[in-house]
Amino acid sequence: MQKNQNKRSLYELIFTIIIPVLLLNKLSDRFEENGPLIALLVALSFPIAYFLWDYLKTRHVSIISILGFVNILLTGGFALFELTSIWFAVKETSIPLLIGAGVAFTAFSKKPFINMILSNEDIIQTNLIEEKLEERQSRPSYQGHLKTLTLYFAGTFLVSAILNYVLAINIVTEIPADILGEARLKIRNEQIADLTWKSYVVILAPSMAMLGFIMWKANSVIKECTGLNLEQVLRK
Repeated sequence: MQKNQNKRSLYELIFTIIIPVLLLNKLSDRFEENGPLIALLVALSFPIAYFLWDYLKTRHVSIISILGFVNILLTGGFALFELTSIWFAVKETSIPLLIGAGVAFTAFSKKPFINMILSNEDIIQTNLIEEKLEERQSRPSYQGHLKTLTLYFAGTFLVSAILNYVLAINIVTEIPADILGEARLKIRNEQIADLTWKSYVVILAPSMAMLGFIMWKANSVIKECTGLNLEQVLRK
């Protein structure tokens, strides 16, 4: 399962980041005056096609995948309708904020988001955790810690939203009014390509650091409440 997940992540990276960026940068000059428009439409078709292919193959789609799909459509729509740069900043900020709000909401439910991760029987020996929680009567404390960890995880999306906004307002800038037509769309394509790969690189590093912190805290929580460390409850 882990091997399939790694392959899926690689495909997602290729079809939603690498290919669109290359097309937006390289295809605009290949079809004369219609080049920028063709480049934009072809570049958008790859992540859209991947989303549909993945759904048809797995028959499963998450909220995050849906928001990513909507993000792609909005990016193309904003470019085609020549909306001002502030709309790109709003879009880049709102998507992670919506995801973060959804994650934070689960912290106040019976199943905090982190509990969904720690309840994955393919990775975690959940029966062993349950057994130790009952033995030590530490379930209330464990649930309280999961709520806190879920709020920490929601905070990673707040950081992403801030970084997205800073990148967007500095990369997707207003195009001079005297530049018209396809030349205008070509500039916007280049800005979108630049934003796409830079946002992936810049946001990935702090997000991974925060996720590492959360997993470190999760290890402490499991040890405190069950007497076992994370390595002992992971499936071999």
